[in-house]
Amino acid sequence: MSLAVANKISVMVGTEEGTKALQDLWNNLNKDGDDKVTGKEWGSKVYQNKDVMKAHFGGATLSEIGRAFNRLDQNNDDNLFWEEFTSGAKSFGVAANLAAAMKTEAGSADLKALWDTLDTDGDKKVSGKEWGGKLFKNQDLMRKYFGGASLRDIGLAFNRIDSNGDDSLTWTEFQGEAATYGTVLDMSKAMGKPEGVAELKGLFESLDGDSDGKVSGKEWGSAVFKNQDIMKKYFGGSSLAEIGRAFNRIDADKNDSLTWDEFVTASS
Repeated sequence: MSLAVANKISVMVGTEEGTKALQDLWNNLNKDGDDKVTGKEWGSKVYQNKDVMKAHFGGATLSEIGRAFNRLDQNNDDNLFWEEFTSGAKSFGVAANLAAAMKTEAGSADLKALWDTLDTDGDKKVSGKEWGGKLFKNQDLMRKYFGGASLRDIGLAFNRIDSNGDDSLTWTEFQGEAATYGTVLDMSKAMGKPEGVAELKGLFESLDGDSDGKVSGKEWGSAVFKNQDIMKKYFGGSSLAEIGRAFNRIDADKNDSLTWDEFVTASS
């Protein structure tokens, strides 16, 4: 499968064609037919399925595609069930579409216009009720950016973006979804080159003020101003506060410390 075809598949997530491609991949990975994919099964199939796995789950190298398993396995039980598998693919596809749109003036304007349409009461938030109430009228545009083969699928996309579960979406949450994906791409590209690895390793060591092999939230925060350009480059954020908050996005186990491995995982 060519990279062009793979990229097309990433846009198809949520369509019938994309769902079939994802089901075919699942069947291929689930070698023993036990309705779950283990880390071992995933790893053993990376080379054979690299293009379609890259399209659905990201990664610039075989190693990065392999590590994508850990990002999907949120309960760390070394098993992926179909729900986790499809949710991961949909989230990746949604973020990809949003990020691509936000990088262009036309796409950003298109999304902002959609946002203003959904925010029917003008309170700068889109509730689940407002989202659902505008599905039929805006289904083509909403499907374009948020995926979904049916009105129900487009409706469920709201829950994927509403990360804090408060039943309201702000424009910042829309932008944050795109920024997070863009960060993953930048990190992934950097980790695929020796100079990028060296630059990130240098940043990590600079942040690790007490040289204990970990970067605490306090160390991260105290270094934001001095290192804002390189931290913005790899972790996103348009302000010092946003760069500071990126720490929480990378600190997956929420123990207020980042290891080098967590830096690497964030890039996969």
